[in-house]
Amino acid sequence: MSANTISAGMLQEMLITQIQSGELLPGEVIPSERSLALRYGVSRQTVRNAIDQLVKQRYLIRIQGRGTFVKKPDYNKVAFGVLNESENASFTALVRNFGIEISSKVLGTGILEGHNYFAERLHLSVKDPIFGLHRIRYGNKEPLAIEYTYVPMRYFPEIQDYNFERVSLYDYMASQDHLPCNFRETMMMVEAGTKIAGYLQLGEERIVNRIEILGFDAEGRIVEYTESYSRPDKLEVRFVT
Repeated sequence: MSANTISAGMLQEMLITQIQSGELLPGEVIPSERSLALRYGVSRQTVRNAIDQLVKQRYLIRIQGRGTFVKKPDYNKVAFGVLNESENASFTALVRNFGIEISSKVLGTGILEGHNYFAERLHLSVKDPIFGLHRIRYGNKEPLAIEYTYVPMRYFPEIQDYNFERVSLYDYMASQDHLPCNFRETMMMVEAGTKIAGYLQLGEERIVNRIEILGFDAEGRIVEYTESYSRPDKLEVRFVT
């Protein structure tokens, strides 16, 4: 298309459509002004005008020195811990709508192969690659939980391209049509080891909630196995039958 074909308003609507469809995920950095100008055959000023309007409308947020990102939803409250098979069992479902600022720190990511333990839980062949994501989850900058999450790469071939400190894992999984929507959970109280106690900044009391979560997509396929360790003094976990 020529520069005369697309206006700033039209480009603005196109970007909104990409955000609403999940093509651009919350927390994801958008392409540079130069890239967008080349992609749509418009001037950089047209791109800048469109982005300025989307920032004003709170679809996007600029972070100096880092780029322009799709804005994450605002959370005014946080709903602690109701788990059942009809609810999203992720940390963001446990901690929602209580006026707590939610953030994450990625401890590590990687591809596992030949790991019997996780292959068995995900109902995979031991040769199937598995993506591992280890994160600390914070509320108002206090560590609340640490999560060790594993997903089959067969359903998420581009998962390594995403920064899960900024992008929600479940938003990404939804964009691939494999959002976990049914869950099986097992919970027990355990004593945290030295590493987990350090991550969660525990004192002498090292008892934590340990929850194993299996997440199933709408077709009944296992798409997530998570081991979560949370502070009982910060998160109350309740099961609904």
